[in-house]
Amino acid sequence: MEYLTKSAIAATEIAPSSGPSAELFSAGEKGSTAVLAPSLALRGQAGSRGAPDEGAAQAPAFVIVGEGAGDAAAREALLDRAMGPKRKKKSSEKLRRGRRPSEGLAFVARDASGIVVGTVRLWDVMLGEGGPAALLLGPLAVEPGLKSGGIGSALMRHAVAEAARLGHGAILLVGDAPYYERFGFSAGRTGALAMPGPYERHRLLALELKDGALDVARGTIKAAGRKIKGQAPDFVA
Repeated sequence: MEYLTKSAIAATEIAPSSGPSAELFSAGEKGSTAVLAPSLALRGQAGSRGAPDEGAAQAPAFVIVGEGAGDAAAREALLDRAMGPKRKKKSSEKLRRGRRPSEGLAFVARDASGIVVGTVRLWDVMLGEGGPAALLLGPLAVEPGLKSGGIGSALMRHAVAEAARLGHGAILLVGDAPYYERFGFSAGRTGALAMPGPYERHRLLALELKDGALDVARGTIKAAGRKIKGQAPDFVA
């Protein structure tokens, strides 16, 4: 597996550096042709059982870019293959439905032919009534046949690094701790929080990007993202 970044200026592929990148381009609602991935999005690690990076086989070269307006159909088809038809019944879907992803925080991984082989999005939420703002990560999905190549890990590291760069204080998600703890997530700061629907409490995880961001977080997590006007097809929540 080879993970490459892509310059939005020169449109040439380069290897990620060992230090912070000097050029970072965030993806807006209209999408960008490419996003230069920060150095945290390095080669993926093998994941836990059932996780996006299960096993240790090698995946083909891929690049992480900002999600574009033309990616909706490919992204939804990938999510259906990776997560099944019941994915839209999850409690986290209530926080995404009818909303746009947080600005600059929707990414896809493409293989050498440009096919979407991975996706991750982050959403604006509020932690309790009048509580602090945060992000909800998900879904994170990888093409089932490539789950062992580190694409999920690279997407996670890129998403976390971009969220931190954009000044967000914390990220929450619902997932398996053995997989997500490698990125700093744990259930240690979510005991006073709840999802708006059925969920397993031990799977509600959080990562503070700023110290103390979750100190006063309590109550039910609420959607706070930009609404989709007329359910525009470019971004299906």
